[in-house]
Amino acid sequence: MLQYIRDQLDTIEEGIKQSWVDVQSAVGLLDYLSYMASEGATSKSSPSDESIDELFTIFDDVRRTAVNITDTILNFIGTRAVFWDMRDSLLFSLYRTSVESARMEIFIPTIEQVLDQVCDLIVDVLRDRVVLRVFQACMEGFIWVLLDGGPSRAFLETDVNLMKDDLAILKDLFIAEGQGLPSDVIEKEAKLAQQILDLYVLKADIIIDLLMKASEHMSHHLEPAAARRRNVHDIHTLLRVLCHKKDNGASTFLKIQYHLPRSSDYDDVPVKDAPSKVPIFSDMLNRGASFNWSETGQQSFRIMKKKLQEASWQ
Repeated sequence: MLQYIRDQLDTIEEGIKQSWVDVQSAVGLLDYLSYMASEGATSKSSPSDESIDELFTIFDDVRRTAVNITDTILNFIGTRAVFWDMRDSLLFSLYRTSVESARMEIFIPTIEQVLDQVCDLIVDVLRDRVVLRVFQACMEGFIWVLLDGGPSRAFLETDVNLMKDDLAILKDLFIAEGQGLPSDVIEKEAKLAQQILDLYVLKADIIIDLLMKASEHMSHHLEPAAARRRNVHDIHTLLRVLCHKKDNGASTFLKIQYHLPRSSDYDDVPVKDAPSKVPIFSDMLNRGASFNWSETGQQSFRIMKKKLQEASWQ
C-alpha cells in the first residue's frame, strides 16, 4: 500500500511539473503572438498558423494532463479509503474467525462515515466518480477477504448465503435508494465477487476438476498479479477458493498435491487415509500419483506450488 501511495504521488508530481512547463511555454507563445498581432497593425505581418496550432497543442496537453491527474487522485482516494483508512475496521475484521460473528452490517456505519468525509472534500461534479471508485475498492477488498484473507477465513457452504446477503447490503448502500450510483453500474462492478461466491457453493471435487482443466491452458510462467486481471475460472482463483473452503476434501487435495498446511480449523484428516475418508479422492488417486494430468498441467501446477509455498499467509 505504501508503494502504491508513493507511485500515485510521483505520477501526480510529474504531471504537475509537465503542466507547469507547458503553461510557461504557452505564456511565452502568447506574448509572441500578442507582439506579432500589434506589429501586424502597422506592418501587415500576422501570427503564423504554425504558432497558433502550437498554442492549441500546448493547451490540449495541459487539459489531458489535468484529466489524468484527476483520475489518479480519484483512484488514490478510493483505494486509500478502503485499503488504508478501513484496513483495520473492515478488511482485517470482516469474516475473521467466522462469518456469522463478523457480518458486513457491522461495518456499514464505518463505510458511511468514510463516504461522507470523502464527499465533503470533493466538488459535486466529481461526487459520483469518487463514490464509484470507493465502491470498486470495496469490491476489491471484499474479494481480497474471500481469496487472500488468510487462515482465519474458512468458509462453509452454509456461509455463502450470508456472504451473498452481505454483498447485497453493500450494493444497496451505494445505490442509496436511487440517490447514489446506477444499479446497472453496481451490478457490473460486483459481478466478479458474485461469481466467486458461487464457486464456494460448489463441491470440492467440482472445483478440483475446474482447477485441473484450467491448468492445461495455463502458461508455464505465471504473470505477475499486477499484469493480469483476475478471472473466476483461472487457476489462481480456484486454488484460493480451495484454500479457504472449509472442506475436508479440499484440504486433503491441497496437502497431497501442494504439501500445504490446512488453513481451516476442522479436524485433520491423515493423508494416508484420505481415499477411504474422502470419497472423491478414491477415483482421483487411482489415476496415478500425478492425477493423470498432462505434462503441461503438471508443470503449471509445479510452478503454482512453488508460488504458494513461498507466499506468506496473514
